[in-house]
Amino acid sequence: MLDPDRLALLVVKPDGVTQHLTRLISLWMRDEGHTLIAFRELSLIPERRARLYASSPEDGRIDGELEAVLYTLGPVHAMLFERKTGRAADGPSAAADVAGRLVGDPLPHRAGPGTLRGHFGALNPVLNLFHATSDTEHLDRETHALFDRAVEGFAWPNGGSAHGIGHTPHLLRPFKLWSTVAGVLAAWLGPEAVRAIDWPADSHGPSSPAVGAALMACTRAAQRAGGEAGALLTGVLDGSTSYARFCGLVPDIDPWSGYLTYTTLRHLPLCADTP
Repeated sequence: MLDPDRLALLVVKPDGVTQHLTRLISLWMRDEGHTLIAFRELSLIPERRARLYASSPEDGRIDGELEAVLYTLGPVHAMLFERKTGRAADGPSAAADVAGRLVGDPLPHRAGPGTLRGHFGALNPVLNLFHATSDTEHLDRETHALFDRAVEGFAWPNGGSAHGIGHTPHLLRPFKLWSTVAGVLAAWLGPEAVRAIDWPADSHGPSSPAVGAALMACTRAAQRAGGEAGALLTGVLDGSTSYARFCGLVPDIDPWSGYLTYTTLRHLPLCADTP
């Protein structure tokens, strides 16, 4: 029988799935002393989402509407891990350890080494790539929300695995964050307002200098666009331009690119904050 204090539940959200992070995350967790015992790909419909987040604190970093939209854009990957070593008398459970120490801060410049976000560069600078169960007391409910069974329903090894982890890609394909954002803005405001030279290279990811450069590029684009368009872009940065309004302004883009662009812009001022 599995010991709940040795179990940790990790969910890779659609932005992490899109970036092909799942297999790499499972290997990283293995190197940190955790064995994958169950994996499932599923859509996080509102009912499942409500059960999953029933005990999650609201920290104000991610807009609830945007978080809900995120889950319509792709599946999540749920992974149940067992820590190889037992819990010390005064040590945290595996769930608390993963949530508190290994996942790391969602803000790129605060995601230190030895954490998932620090290791993978928190590739999207604004969205929380992962959800981790915060403590053993929530493990049964959250496991049931994702796997349709409580922890006691799993047997060793791979009990209840709906899909093999081997079905996910090994390699991280290039993630064109900044060129995607600049391209969406150029489609909206025109190339004269959005100059490619202002934007950081995609290879720089969400580093602190890149986030600062992107925020400056947005400010310049708003100034060049001027009028209502410039005011609406500024409104994305400060939250006064809604996601629905933004989607109505930008022509001929796929939903993922539009969502990625809006959420990136929406949280750039937060992510550009210094530690």
